[in-house]
Amino acid sequence: MRSRTRSPRILLIAALIAISGAALAAGLGWDLLPWTRNLSSAGGTMGSGVPADSAPEARALADRCGNRTDAEKLECYQTGLAAALGRSGVRPAMITLDYLARLDPAVARDAHVYAHHIGIEAYQLSPSVTETFSECTDSFSSGCYHGVIQAYFEDRGSADADVLGALCEPYKDSEQSQWILFQCIHGMGHGLTMYYEHHLPSALEACDLLADRWDRQSCYGGAFMENVMAAIMPHHPATVLASEGADHASHAEAGHGADRDARPSAPTKPWTPLNPEDPLYPCSVMEDRYLKQCYLMQTSVMLHLNGNDLADASRSCDLAPPQMRPTCHQSLGRSISARTKDPEAAAAYCRSGSEQYRGWCYVGVVKAFVDWTAQAESGLAFCQVVDDPGHKAMCYRGLGEEIATLVADGERKASLCGEAEEEFVKFCRRGAQLPAD
Repeated sequence: MRSRTRSPRILLIAALIAISGAALAAGLGWDLLPWTRNLSSAGGTMGSGVPADSAPEARALADRCGNRTDAEKLECYQTGLAAALGRSGVRPAMITLDYLARLDPAVARDAHVYAHHIGIEAYQLSPSVTETFSECTDSFSSGCYHGVIQAYFEDRGSADADVLGALCEPYKDSEQSQWILFQCIHGMGHGLTMYYEHHLPSALEACDLLADRWDRQSCYGGAFMENVMAAIMPHHPATVLASEGADHASHAEAGHGADRDARPSAPTKPWTPLNPEDPLYPCSVMEDRYLKQCYLMQTSVMLHLNGNDLADASRSCDLAPPQMRPTCHQSLGRSISARTKDPEAAAAYCRSGSEQYRGWCYVGVVKAFVDWTAQAESGLAFCQVVDDPGHKAMCYRGLGEEIATLVADGERKASLCGEAEEEFVKFCRRGAQLPAD
């Protein structure tokens, strides 16, 4: 077990940074029971594979940490989760986090980032991506997976095309869904941004080394997300890991004999992650191939700069290049999901914004709802409350796209889409890439 000095951390601000396929969303009042589905442990269980000792451990941790000041609370919870990880492993630690989120709204709000912390710590205890990935869960927008990949890059001394191409290869099995593959490649974008000391252009250029376009786009999304995280939450666990540096002890995993002291050379141009004078930055300075993933994150930047004014963010999206305005309003829907998990309330927020791009706002909400739980049910509940038939069709098609990523089996995709309102099943099937009938 490695040891390292922990830097003091301030309370993480409300989670507004999620991306389609890897949403980071605040969950106050959200039903957390689905997050613990299919979890198992070698220890005793308490329904649905939940270890029986996780609930009392979470309660004890909440009693110890819950009434502290913000900075002390954050440090206390992270220390407790790291201790649970060291004693019992990754999955019990994630289940403890599930319970903590039920007990403390502050944990529910920042649960994705706490999950990042567990993934980072897990890799440092057992530096094998494949082994640690198998123990992570998709709870809280799969933050554990992302933390593992972040720690992996911070631990290595190279990020060349061979390293990047091989990292997520174990998850490119046609029999599996794309969900875990996405978490790996999206996490790669996070890790590369850290590896290049949060110089976003360098990270994006590294993502360009990936051979597959889908892989490149997924990597871009992680890089843009990390750019925002580091700027508006500079003490989140990933940033702290980068500032402390990688462990230089030898590791057993094959390939870890690389020179970890070799760091990328300093970029010729410094990078500024945000520009308070330009709500479209950094998208406004990006090349065309990066724009879609950039604008899928951009409302997190806008809301950070404008004091969480959704109406102002909607107006700012209308200033984007015409071809990117739908994507920007989809990002607004994702940001709305960070404000509420109630379908009616989320739909009302979308209705208060741009009428022209309202359908794209609904798409952003439904994708983020599904991403948060890795289940289709939350998306089905949202699309049902969308009133306009054209917008409802867009919502169900967006849901179908999420189902296509979550599920590999065609019959299961068809079954999930079959739960849509009858006249809109065809739109869900279209998004899921199923035959019309």
